[in-house]
Amino acid sequence: MKADKKTASEQLEEQKVFSLAWLTATACRQVSRIALFVGSSRCTVGFKPAINFGIKGRLMASKKRQGKKNSGAGNPAKAAARGRSVFRIQAESQVDALRHDFTAWVANQVPAFSPEQAAQAAGMELDVIGQVAGQYAENARSSNLFDLDVDVFGQSLAEHLGNLPESLAPEPIFTTWLDFFSFAQDRQLWEGPEENLEALREMLEDTLNGFAEGDAELCELLRATKLFTQVKAYAETLVEGVDMEDFSPEAQEPRAKVMQAVGLDAQTFDPEGPAPLAFNYIWSAGRMSVVESEGSVLRTDQDAYDLLVAGEEAASAQLLFEMAVGCVQAHLNPTFDVALRDEAHYLVLRNLLVTASTGREGDLEGLRRNCGPKVYDAVLPEAKLAMDSLADYGLITKDGEHYSIDERLVPIISAGISEVEAFFEEAE
Repeated sequence: MKADKKTASEQLEEQKVFSLAWLTATACRQVSRIALFVGSSRCTVGFKPAINFGIKGRLMASKKRQGKKNSGAGNPAKAAARGRSVFRIQAESQVDALRHDFTAWVANQVPAFSPEQAAQAAGMELDVIGQVAGQYAENARSSNLFDLDVDVFGQSLAEHLGNLPESLAPEPIFTTWLDFFSFAQDRQLWEGPEENLEALREMLEDTLNGFAEGDAELCELLRATKLFTQVKAYAETLVEGVDMEDFSPEAQEPRAKVMQAVGLDAQTFDPEGPAPLAFNYIWSAGRMSVVESEGSVLRTDQDAYDLLVAGEEAASAQLLFEMAVGCVQAHLNPTFDVALRDEAHYLVLRNLLVTASTGREGDLEGLRRNCGPKVYDAVLPEAKLAMDSLADYGLITKDGEHYSIDERLVPIISAGISEVEAFFEEAE
């Protein structure tokens, strides 16, 4: 326990800042990620084929805790929009009418906010409230947000979370509603039984605690992998920044240390040739988590590194998750290109990963016909080597000739597949 313990009032103030600022901070991180992945130029690392993985950006708040969503026919999220009921319209209007008072409440709760920041935070939270409130109003046939039916609210919240875009995390929605209930109580707006308000809060807090436990478990799981060990070592060689295109005598040692960190001997390959797969895998994992680039210079993001190595909160789990997703992406598309052979490699490896996850063989003959027998036969051995590599890094498990995936790591594999699939779709 730290010696400089904070007073209860200081802790309460920190909690308020954390809860109300979370949505704003998440948005800022999302902007930086979008800039990184959409606007990134080719990363030159001293090898002839420059790396360019032009994915839409993985938002900082990812889908790591969300279950696999249905798609296509039968999914309400994909159905045609229905007419808005009078209850939904009334609920949304009620939320809009609270904007001025809620902004003042936010400003009072977090004195550190400027008026503009308070208005921004309040606006973002009320947007979230309005979305869930509209769903609740439809289900409850009531627009009264200050006398909520606990069961119907839980059902409505679950429906809303189930239809969230894959890029959005659920935690801010829970903290936003906790803020809203505190606002309702402070302003004496709550009209329902007091026990209902407490039950609603307890439901939200219990779920958030479950997320926190999942974060700690994910941190422990991924830090036990070879992937983490190598990404950590890789980042440690880049603290001062290393120019991977500087071939001067004095630059040889730093570059050699970078290669050694990913298990390579800098003397064993041609720097003018293709980047070794081992480098691509760790480069991609590092890029998604703790390494920044400026031209040909790679440098460790020290704050991100500290979270990756020692943190236990959601931000740490998020970085570790993105580290692993980056590694999966590089296995699925090791050349970071969109040629027919690259897509065939992705399709074959994806099939092997789905089989490892479900235990069911895919339509191999159909896949072979779609890829073309010659291309399929060429990439199949490479895809199997990629499976072995993923097992070596600790992201899947190999027992003899059988592969499996820890259910806790399935979202990582799924996210990697989704990103590479989007990459190929955007290239069409």
